[in-house]
Amino acid sequence: MLETAHNQVTAKLEVSIGISSHPDPDIAIGEAAGSAGHRLGATVVDFAMVITAGPAARDAVGSLREVLGQHVSVAGGSATALLTDHGPLREGALVIGVANADGAASGVAATSGRDLRDAGQAAARLVLAGWPFRARYPRGLAFAFARPVGDDAAQTFLASWRDFMGPKMRTVCTMLGGSAVYGRASRTPLASVACVEAPYASGIGYTDASPADGVEPSPETLVHGAADAMLTAVKRLEGRPARLVVVIESAERHRKLGAGFAEEWTAMRGALEERTPCVGWLGGHVAAFGRGVQPTDAPGALIAVALGDAPK
Repeated sequence: MLETAHNQVTAKLEVSIGISSHPDPDIAIGEAAGSAGHRLGATVVDFAMVITAGPAARDAVGSLREVLGQHVSVAGGSATALLTDHGPLREGALVIGVANADGAASGVAATSGRDLRDAGQAAARLVLAGWPFRARYPRGLAFAFARPVGDDAAQTFLASWRDFMGPKMRTVCTMLGGSAVYGRASRTPLASVACVEAPYASGIGYTDASPADGVEPSPETLVHGAADAMLTAVKRLEGRPARLVVVIESAERHRKLGAGFAEEWTAMRGALEERTPCVGWLGGHVAAFGRGVQPTDAPGALIAVALGDAPK
């Protein structure tokens, strides 16, 4: 099912984050949505990403809309853990609310199908159908969430999505550690996607835990790789302040780090201004395509995504 929004009210991109550690995922979504909505004040949210940890939510869309309104489109899913400045959360909910700037548009779709190739194509077709004004290749940033179905699942989804969406929509795909994908669909969705179509500044940084000359990377090497990925993502903003920074890390990398995770997060945080909102989640795997990044099946992947205002 497709949901689109065209914002004519907000002068600039607005992003708000809410986090709750409540063990009941539906209650946690409501609490996190309330916190995100409070920070936006009277600004109308166009869409929200909802990511939970612990048990999957029974009605993620309904729980969010009870707080933010029935018009809000939702994409997301159940992850292994949420990443915050206070450490990983194994239970709770993260809500990221986005209000587009003037002239920008958003598209949210949740799709099923025989496999992720079908789901990727269907999602792209639906989003493009909602943007009749679009350029041949729409430009923007997208976050996809998919169930781990089949081999090379993230690459399969991204390849079929990009065949229709084109090369200018930078996209990050999380293979969820949980079993649930959130979004409105006629059947249980295999994938959901939230994207913005606008010339927003955005950057993606990538690193993984591939062995070098047969030697596994040390926790120190992983920390340095994560810091470099964050620096790359922020550099792509070309001096514009980041409205949102998201870190998506594979559960495998998290296990390799062990107690070194806190050092990794501190190293990434060190590349950002103190006030810059930075959150994330753990998934089974993560892959992306965009400027300087191509989907791979390398172990221990981490992706940092930065989103900023459009050029004036």
